[in-house]
Amino acid sequence: MSWIAVASPLLLLVGWEIASATGLLRAVFFPRPTTVAEHFLRLVVDGSLPHHGGVTVMRVAWTVLLATPPAVAVGLAMGISRRTREGLDPLFAVIYPIPSVLFLPLISFLLRSAEAALVVTGAITPFFLVAYTTMTGVQQLDRTVLEAATHYGARGWRLFLKVLLPGTLPFIFTGLRLGLGYALIVLIAVEMVSARDGLGALLWLSWGILKVEEMYAALVAIALLGAFLTWGLGLLRARLLPWVEDVAGTAR
Repeated sequence: MSWIAVASPLLLLVGWEIASATGLLRAVFFPRPTTVAEHFLRLVVDGSLPHHGGVTVMRVAWTVLLATPPAVAVGLAMGISRRTREGLDPLFAVIYPIPSVLFLPLISFLLRSAEAALVVTGAITPFFLVAYTTMTGVQQLDRTVLEAATHYGARGWRLFLKVLLPGTLPFIFTGLRLGLGYALIVLIAVEMVSARDGLGALLWLSWGILKVEEMYAALVAIALLGAFLTWGLGLLRARLLPWVEDVAGTAR
């Protein structure tokens, strides 16, 4: 990590601290970072942040588990079969640009459980991202390798496990990394409007009753959670696939 990456946020926090302390920023709406840190620690000690953060983490986990297996299967099918790709691509082109949170009312009509509707809503965007990157991974495979594998009898599950899955794993991980970030964004937004617990709900409640310090503490917790999830997935990818380069630029 370069010194610039460390210095820039520190300078921002120092400038914010000085501006809030001197009145350049209204402390009512922009409290000092040190004050926010105190409230953050207080919420950790009293159990509020661990509770709400744990709820959000569980929702993110269920979202990723719900989205990834069907997305990988659909992406592989689209990458292998031209007809499947031509059949599904128009649907993807129509649905993918719609913000996932807008599907919450419709999904709530279909599902009796509000919690299930929240998780399914959060899984929509990760599904598309993983499917697209998986399809791209299949299309990037060397056709000579596929033909050779088929020639030597690799078909069905054997072809999938020995050739398709290892060859597309870098792209699947890229889709997961992108999808994880979007899943967190969507879940926080949905928690703000339809949940009683979770970091999004804590953020919205704090804003509604003008507990500004708690609102900023919730924002810090969300930022830390996003950074931790991204770092953890990147570490897992580096352990499982140390020989490949990042392919994030291939995501649609």
